[in-house]
Amino acid sequence: MSNTLRGHRGRLLAAIIAALVLTLSLTGCSAVFRSSIQGRVIDLEDWDNGTTTGVEDATVFLYTDQKARDADLVAFVEGDDATRPDGSSRPERLYFQSTVTDTNGAYDFTGFIWESLFPKYGKTADRNEVFLLIYHPDYGLKPNPTPLYVVSDVTNQLDLLKIEDLWNEGRLAGTVLDWKDDKGLDGVTVNFYVAKSWTYDAGGAFADVVYPTTPSATTTTAPNGDGRWTATVRFPMKPNRTVHATHNNAPVRVAFVLNNYRANDPADGSGLSNVDLVSDVDIDRDGRTATDGDYKDAFVSATLEYDAVAGEAKIVTVPAISLQRWRFSAAVRGRTYDTSQAGYANGVKVTLGVPDLLSGTTYTAYSEKQVNGTIETDGVFDLGTIQWKMSDIEAVEATQKAGTVAIAMQGNDAALSSGNPATLSPDATLVLELVVP
Repeated sequence: MSNTLRGHRGRLLAAIIAALVLTLSLTGCSAVFRSSIQGRVIDLEDWDNGTTTGVEDATVFLYTDQKARDADLVAFVEGDDATRPDGSSRPERLYFQSTVTDTNGAYDFTGFIWESLFPKYGKTADRNEVFLLIYHPDYGLKPNPTPLYVVSDVTNQLDLLKIEDLWNEGRLAGTVLDWKDDKGLDGVTVNFYVAKSWTYDAGGAFADVVYPTTPSATTTTAPNGDGRWTATVRFPMKPNRTVHATHNNAPVRVAFVLNNYRANDPADGSGLSNVDLVSDVDIDRDGRTATDGDYKDAFVSATLEYDAVAGEAKIVTVPAISLQRWRFSAAVRGRTYDTSQAGYANGVKVTLGVPDLLSGTTYTAYSEKQVNGTIETDGVFDLGTIQWKMSDIEAVEATQKAGTVAIAMQGNDAALSSGNPATLSPDATLVLELVVP
């Protein structure tokens, strides 16, 4: 047989085989397989430290096609939920199924099916590679780090998926004191503004720091009278893992908030002073700083540190902060006695001025008959809550610390005969008997 004839027969046989394969595919000879998948998502750092900690509430996306998985991974932008595989900016759902991990980090897919033209084990069984993405706000979006395979008609227990979170932790501690007596101040809210991003300069110092306008975390001074506080605060592992592995730290602003108290004295001359306090930065960007009276914006800078060797947060002590009460109040009420009538009189105009009647804030009430059941009481007045500020108080430190303010009173626009005090102390209810001449 000639070589020409042999070549012709070879080409004819190849064509027949190709046609047979095409015919088989067109006539639906592929097989469909079903499987179940179980697995667990755990924290990588804890695993490296000898502890298995499941990642709860992580969303696991299951893909049958690697290109689809990779497209969703590339499209994701950290911090933008719309770019998640199931986010609003994704026009098409490229994943096959999704589920959420339980309290132990376990996940489960049932009814996973795939079609195969050439099953690995004939039409009775097949083996197929699957692809995963795992999303959690604390961990970001992560692909499965190693290849994963499932076998048909069984429950497949996949390897542990170990993912690394985006955060480290640092510990801060400090004390808040009351300016009036240097004793601990309870109930103070301590706000932490952890930098969202930053770089390091050549000397390892923070640079290009971007801070949030709202607190990243908060704590409160302990209710035991010593004004102490402690907090474990998370910070992002930025600018990247290589740099972060060397530095393991982050900048944070620490602010102290208590109603009617402040950490800086903008103009009253009371002598309040805190080391390294910053009062000219508009933290919340509302157009006012602590120097302008937005006292919650006053802060001190600190550094969050993580001990990578020990695998735990370092404790950094923030210098003690003194808060000064700058706004005060008291209640004033009583009765008016008219000497000309030899009795308690109604309709008397009572005026109180803080700190005086000319340039200060004035409060006015008229005495009247008060009826309580069958009991009638004449000459009752109530000025309500009197308020004053540190700027209203005499510039004497002892007086400022006591919060005592000068007041002036009169009845029917004239001087009272008696019963009117010269000062008012905060947090008191003053009951007076004013004598009108």
